[in-house]
Amino acid sequence: MKTALLLVISVASAGVAAPVAANDYVKGSYIHQALVQVCSETADDDRLGLHNTLKAYRISKQAAVEKVVCNGQQLMDFARANQAVKVAAMLQPYADRMKGRVTIQDVAAPAAN
Repeated sequence: MKTALLLVISVASAGVAAPVAANDYVKGSYIHQALVQVCSETADDDRLGLHNTLKAYRISKQAAVEKVVCNGQQLMDFARANQAVKVAAMLQPYADRMKGRVTIQDVAAPAAN
């Protein structure tokens, strides 16, 4: 009996929670405004404006390079497609961090005499 009641409550709460998640990125929302501003300043090749926008919305440059998508492209690809040379140069070190760097180091212990 308790299991059936728990199942009914969980299904009902999941049905209520789903519409709320779908409305997170509606036009005019905080996140939507931040993404539009980041993408437009990237397209305009406004390095200082992009820096100030990222700072105002508390988005790190690393997070922007990894997670921001403009017109279906990652931020660096979007900057290159729009010939935003200054912005691409500013974000390049953060894009390089995403690439895996592997170093092989010999960690063998010295021979004990």
